[in-house]
Amino acid sequence: MDMKPDNILLDNDMVLKITDFGLSRLDEMTQTMSKDRLGSLGYCAPEYWSQGKMSFKSDMYSLGVIIIELVTGQKALPINNNKVLRRWRHRWRKTGKETQLVYQQVAKCIKIGLLCQEIDPSERPFIWDIIDDIRQAEGVNGSIRNDSQYKFGQISPYSEDDDMLGIEPLELHFSFQLNKQMSCTIQLTNETGSYIAFNVEHMNPLSYCAQPQKDIIPPRSKCNVEITMQPQAKAPRDHTSEFTVWSTKVNDGLAIEDMATIKFIKEAINVVDDVNLDVAFDISEPQEASEKTSVTVQPLTQITDDVARAIWCMDAHQTEPLIITGHRFGDVQIWNSDTQKVVDWVKASEEALSIVKFIARIRWLVAVAYDCFFHVYKYEKEIEKVTSFKVHGYYEWGRCSLDIHPTQPYVLSACHMQVKLWDWDQDWNCIQTFEEHSDNINELKFNLEDTNSFASASDDCTVKVWSLDSPKSKYTLPGHSHHVYSVDFFKRDGQQYLISGCKDKTAKIWDLQKECVHTLQHECDVKSVFAHPSLPLLMTGGEDGAVRVWSSTDFRLKTKLGVSMPVRGFACLTGSERVAIAHYYGMSVMEIGDEERQGGNEGSHENSTAAIDYEKIQRQSERAANPEI
Repeated sequence: MDMKPDNILLDNDMVLKITDFGLSRLDEMTQTMSKDRLGSLGYCAPEYWSQGKMSFKSDMYSLGVIIIELVTGQKALPINNNKVLRRWRHRWRKTGKETQLVYQQVAKCIKIGLLCQEIDPSERPFIWDIIDDIRQAEGVNGSIRNDSQYKFGQISPYSEDDDMLGIEPLELHFSFQLNKQMSCTIQLTNETGSYIAFNVEHMNPLSYCAQPQKDIIPPRSKCNVEITMQPQAKAPRDHTSEFTVWSTKVNDGLAIEDMATIKFIKEAINVVDDVNLDVAFDISEPQEASEKTSVTVQPLTQITDDVARAIWCMDAHQTEPLIITGHRFGDVQIWNSDTQKVVDWVKASEEALSIVKFIARIRWLVAVAYDCFFHVYKYEKEIEKVTSFKVHGYYEWGRCSLDIHPTQPYVLSACHMQVKLWDWDQDWNCIQTFEEHSDNINELKFNLEDTNSFASASDDCTVKVWSLDSPKSKYTLPGHSHHVYSVDFFKRDGQQYLISGCKDKTAKIWDLQKECVHTLQHECDVKSVFAHPSLPLLMTGGEDGAVRVWSSTDFRLKTKLGVSMPVRGFACLTGSERVAIAHYYGMSVMEIGDEERQGGNEGSHENSTAAIDYEKIQRQSERAANPEI
């Protein structure tokens, strides 16, 4: 059956009813073979999507996805089970319902959900095993038992004396007054015997200030953080997950000056907590809007289409309202940006896709996976394979980049330290090789003003500019102090410039005379940069999930928008000034327009920016109801 949350209903007596039995088996059949894929992406078992095979264990996979989605708020498998449990504990503390029983029940659900999603169907449990295990977990009079004969494993121990940071309140209330500064206080409590470092991040473009933003709390101590919001011209809306408080145990010898060395990431040695805080505005009297506003940010909206796993890369069509996305498990999806629906998809690889691109003028698309294989498809009524080949033969695995020449039948590809130029009219013959970088190449970009040249950004801390006619670079732009992730060309005052994004928390502006003319400072690694093709705007996407919009005229920050997780890339949508933003959990669209064309204030020449998050991958209603999970 097509098992997903939409097909699980409740009647008036709260009894479950399962709908949509289009994939059910007849009589004594134990297996179904079908050429048509009738299920929902993300919920159907992998053997069904890849081979068209379905058995009685396929539904168990779907059940496992639903269980994990209920517990974590997303379909993706949790990287760290303990982190999920800790976030539940923060919620229980908020509601005063924290007990050992509910803790272990959630732990049991995670284990069941993971086991149901085993790739080998024979390793998945039967439904009666799950029912029996849940009954045993409930035990007698609510006590916990661990004697299940199936292989769900032992439940994680519950500890009252752990290293969690106490946070009060979990919802911030600002007493709003028009055009006046507002503030409230968060109290952080360390009841453990260890030192705990914290960092407070705000995810919304509204002007907040946290003091202190980061610090180290000694054992059995408290710290008050004052959150100040700058004067606002109109009453803002309430927001969920407005702030994130990161915390982790540190050595007692660490000083506040050393806070920059702390990595608040999933790969950190110690467990890192990230707790989301909501913001509510208490408005005592009607507030009138200001007569002048140069930037507007709309609330984010969602659609509910089923989609594949986490987004790794994205591109937009030059002449049609289409967006292509590449995903963690090798899926390629084509979206209609007007209807916000998936129109086609294909499984390009078993590996994650590092980049996808449209070749718009011949209605092809290209996807390159981390195994360095090049997959070419044509898309008419449906996606059809054209060819596949290894783009960089002696590299077994790595992140690849590519760009499409705007007029010639050329594709540039890069893997590790090597760049190749391919001619598809010559049966994908490699016609030039470029090798000068001393570390991995992260992005390639053709110069649309001089289509015989391109730029490359590398982990060797440099940007190089090349000519297609020579294997030697024209010149090198040094100046960054860490890995350079991204690069783009743009025009200013009739002259061409480059923008580069780097791990050193800067984006640098270069003229084509090899000089850095400006540096845009950031609070985190700059993963993506983008120059708007028709407006004087530059955009940078950070590791912190923030999108910053800058003027390319005077390089001033115009606004800052919050999306979830690191930004994967930007693309301008055809027929409009909208910009698509890819990030780990989905896609957002930024509406950009001149205020005078929109009926703005007379004499205002500022651009207005509106963020409309039209698609959130893997975030269903449970995540909306439980923003901290």
